[in-house]
Amino acid sequence: MSYDEALGVWAEAAQDMVSAPLALATGMTYNTADLCNQAAEKALQAVYILKHDARAPYNHDLRPLGELVGAPPDILTDLDALTPYHPGAFLEQVAPDAADDAVSSETADDLLRRARGVLRWARPFVLAP
Repeated sequence: MSYDEALGVWAEAAQDMVSAPLALATGMTYNTADLCNQAAEKALQAVYILKHDARAPYNHDLRPLGELVGAPPDILTDLDALTPYHPGAFLEQVAPDAADDAVSSETADDLLRRARGVLRWARPFVLAP
């Protein structure tokens, strides 16, 4: 693992964060939620890689990953809100063809705000001069 690895993971997070509002604009609210979840996970992984020179063990629960990288309480709260939208958990409870109906536009917009907050918090660790 290296700084290049962390930057690569960070770039994936940024790409997911750019794609999420586009998904929302087309009415794909579950895809928006999933992209927000993925962006937060990748941002946290980038921070972990920089701190530990390895990827974090991970089970798709964002809070423990946030705790491993020292995220503050407000970010941990955002991670709690984002966690249920990982496909492994969400699509066990909701049929794929009903996923967009299960996530309101308001919820998707809130998840966008929360994911942006996670990336805003993580950015100085990854992109420090």
